Amino acid sequence: MDQVTINYQGKQVTASLSEGQTTSGQVLPGGKAPEWYITIAGTALTKFPATATDTEEQVRERVLRWLRDHPEMLDRDQIVLGGG
Repeated sequence: MDQVTINYQGKQVTASLSEGQTTSGQVLPGGKAPEWYITIAGTALTKFPATATDTEEQVRERVLRWLRDHPEMLDRDQIVLGGG
């Protein structure tokens, strides 16, 4: 599994797994650990560390929890990486 899509309050939210590269394919410096990048329509909202044992349900719950805690981000074009 490398992507989870969630429909939340009429918006499609995507969690994409990055394993050593950004979602645009650029190699991460220093061999950084895998991360889940959370986006709405291609706009980055935040990211979370990924683990080898992540399940689709676990990722979905983390994203939903973050969205509930940050409702203001649903209508913003602001990029807030690392805001998890």
